[in-house]
Amino acid sequence: MRHPSLFTVLSVLALIASGCGRKPAPVEILPDVMKNHLQRNHIFGKVKSVESQTFYLHNDSIPVSDTSDIANLIQGLAPDSYSNQQYSSDGYLTDYVKLDESQDTLLVRHYKYHPDALLESWEEFSGSGKRLTNGEYSYDRNRFLESERIFKDDSLVMLFKYTTDGIGNITSSTQTFGNVSARTETRYNESGQPVQIVEYEPDGKVFKTAKIEYDNYGDEVNRCVYKSGNQMIEYTYNKYDQAGRQIQTIYEDRIHDVREYRYYFSYDKHKNWKYEVCCVDGLIVYVRSRHINYYEF
Repeated sequence: MRHPSLFTVLSVLALIASGCGRKPAPVEILPDVMKNHLQRNHIFGKVKSVESQTFYLHNDSIPVSDTSDIANLIQGLAPDSYSNQQYSSDGYLTDYVKLDESQDTLLVRHYKYHPDALLESWEEFSGSGKRLTNGEYSYDRNRFLESERIFKDDSLVMLFKYTTDGIGNITSSTQTFGNVSARTETRYNESGQPVQIVEYEPDGKVFKTAKIEYDNYGDEVNRCVYKSGNQMIEYTYNKYDQAGRQIQTIYEDRIHDVREYRYYFSYDKHKNWKYEVCCVDGLIVYVRSRHINYYEF
């Protein structure tokens, strides 16, 4: 029997979402600087770890209209890559591991924090255990981020210097690599969320500008990126249902003429998606399955 198409499922979801908004409730929108890693990545609950597997369909790409039974679609396929992210009980990323299709470790990154949850340093290792790069952070007397130094083989290879506002949001940063420096400026709304990010070239000319819009719940909806001037080069649109669950992302790269749709299916009790389906030109390119483990209190 033929399964309902992804488009059919999405149409039903869209009707539901448009027919009833999220339930009215007091909304507290945290400034960006006060969010932990889970909040910044739209992941809910007391997460202990996130385990992901990505399946590329390669030349066997299946039309979007063919099936919506994601579990059966990837059944019997070997993942092309794996990743595992570990989080502290207060929502900060502590470890990241990436593996290839043979489950051999490609990359490991460890994060270290101060007692007040400020990031102190990180280290990145190859699968053989060799340290590749590491970073160290420094803060001003207000405990606001002041700089980040990145090292390779104990030699400084990149330096970031930051300027912050009255609550610690980064308003400008300077990235120095060798003798070359570039600058980024960020503007925030009254809730402390970034609404405009301007990147400058080393000669001081504007390289590109990103403008970001949010819904009334503080979730990012639109992100438009412009080349110097008014030429839009990238566009991202996120759609959520009435429960705040992400159901669709549309990404458009106008320079390379790429339009990518990502659909999200099947959620756990904490509103986190289990499957992400990426489609380009009407074909499913990859499926990512995700399993989240939670702290038990």
